[in-house]
Amino acid sequence: MSFLYLKHFDLERSPFQITPDIDFFFSGSQRGGILTALLHVACHEEGIVTAVAEVGSGKTLLARLMISRLPEDISSVYLANPCFSRDEIISAISRDLGLTSQPASTEENLAQLHQELLRRHAEGLRVLLVIDEAHAMPPESLEEVRLLSNLETDRHKLVNIMLFGQPELDTLLADRRLRQVRDRVIHRFELLPLPREEATAYIDHRLRIAGWSGGRLFTPAAMALLLKASHGRARRINLLADKSLLAAYAEGVKQVEKRHVKTACGELHADPADTRRGGFAWLRTLATSFALAVPIAMISVWLLGGFRANPSAQVAPIAARGAMISEASAAPVPGRDEVRGISFAATTPVTAVKPAAVPATHVSPVTLTPAKTPEVAATEKIDIDRLNALVKRTEDSLSNKSLRGFTLQLASLPSMASLLEYVRSASDYADVSSIYAHSRIYNGRSQVAVYLGEYSTDQEVKDALHKLPEALRANQPIIRTWAGIRQEPKP
Repeated sequence: MSFLYLKHFDLERSPFQITPDIDFFFSGSQRGGILTALLHVACHEEGIVTAVAEVGSGKTLLARLMISRLPEDISSVYLANPCFSRDEIISAISRDLGLTSQPASTEENLAQLHQELLRRHAEGLRVLLVIDEAHAMPPESLEEVRLLSNLETDRHKLVNIMLFGQPELDTLLADRRLRQVRDRVIHRFELLPLPREEATAYIDHRLRIAGWSGGRLFTPAAMALLLKASHGRARRINLLADKSLLAAYAEGVKQVEKRHVKTACGELHADPADTRRGGFAWLRTLATSFALAVPIAMISVWLLGGFRANPSAQVAPIAARGAMISEASAAPVPGRDEVRGISFAATTPVTAVKPAAVPATHVSPVTLTPAKTPEVAATEKIDIDRLNALVKRTEDSLSNKSLRGFTLQLASLPSMASLLEYVRSASDYADVSSIYAHSRIYNGRSQVAVYLGEYSTDQEVKDALHKLPEALRANQPIIRTWAGIRQEPKP
C-alpha cells in the first residue's frame, strides 16, 4: 500500500517495504561491522559460521548484501528454503553450482560434488554455501551439510558454510546428535534489536534513500510510540511506519502524529518475537500471584522457623559472578566461538569474586571470612607499571597507521583490574612484551580486549594460532586484523 502515499509525501520509492532490498541496508548498530566481518570470514576462514537474530531483524538482507559484495573468485550457493531432506540438499547445492546430471545415489552425488569443488579449487576459486532460515533444517540435513566441511585438500577446506537463522538455531545445534556440527562452528554473530537512537536513524535513513528531503516526518510522540511498539526489530519498524504514513495520508496531513501510529499498531497482530503478554495478561498474572502467595508464605515461615531452630544450619554458598565476560551473552552452545556483533572475542573463563554479604535480617548471623580478591592476587605478581606500559605500547601501536596485518584476540575482559589477573596467567605461556590490550566500547559497555603478537600474512597468523599452548587455546582465540581493531569505538 506504500505506493498510495508516495506522491503525497514527495517520495520516489516505497521507504518501508518489507522485502529485502540491499539499497536500503542500514550499517548502524554494528550491522556494517558484521557485514565486514562476514566478508572477511568468507574470504579467509574455513569452517562453519552462524548468524543469529530474532525474526524480522534483517538476516536475509544481510546475507544477500554480503553475497553481492563477494570477490569474483568466490562462488556462492544461496539456499533460501533449507527444508530439504538429506538426499535433496546435496542435489540442490549441486544444481546451484551448475551440475545438471544428478546421480541416483547420495554417495555418487556427493562424489560428483567433491570433484566439482576440487576443479574450482584448482582454478583458484572458492565456494561459499549460505543457508537462510537454517533453524528450520531437519537435523539429518544439517548433518549432511556438516559432511561438506570434511571435503578438503591438504591445507584448505573446499567449501565455507554460513548458517543464518533465528535463535532456535542455537537450540538445534545444542542437540547431542549435532555435536559434530557444533564443534565445527568457528564464529557466531548476532544481530541485536536496534536501540532507540539507532532505530530513529534507521527510519530517517530509509526515508532519505526513498527520496525524502524535508524535515522531521514523524512527531516526537509518534516516533516514541513507534519505537516502543516495534521492539527495535527492522521488519516491525517497517510495517508500523508504512501503516502510519498511510494513516496520515488518509487524513491528508503532511506529518505523522501519535494517533496515526496508534492506528497502525491496532492493525497489526501481536509481535511474535515479544515474549511479554499484552492486553489484560497482567491481571491473570496478578491473580495467580495472589493465589500462590499465601501457601508460599506459610511454607517459608515454616522453613525459616526450622532453620533458626537448628544452630548447626549452614549458609548455602553464594554463586559468584565472573570477573571475565563473553561478548556473546546468548544461550551458549558448548564448543564454539561465541561472537556477538562485529567482534570475534571468545568466551573467557569465569573468575570468582568476593561473595556478597548475606543480610543478617534473613538468616542467623554467620561470620564470613573475607576472600582475597582477584585484583589483589594479581597485583602481587605483576607490577602495575608494567601493565600501564603494556596498555601504552598498545595505544602507540594502534595510532601507527602503518601497522597492518593480523593478530590473535585472546579475550575480552570487563575492566583493567581483570586484565591484571589475565596477564598474570598468560605470562606463564607467552612473552608479556607480545601481549597487547586496549579499552573499547562494545554493545554500549566499556571492555578490555587482549591480543597476542603481530603477523604480516594470513598464513603466518594461522600457523601461530595452531601453535598456541593449550592453556591459551582454551578460550578459542580468533584472528583479527589491526585495521579492524583500529576502527573500534573507544570509551
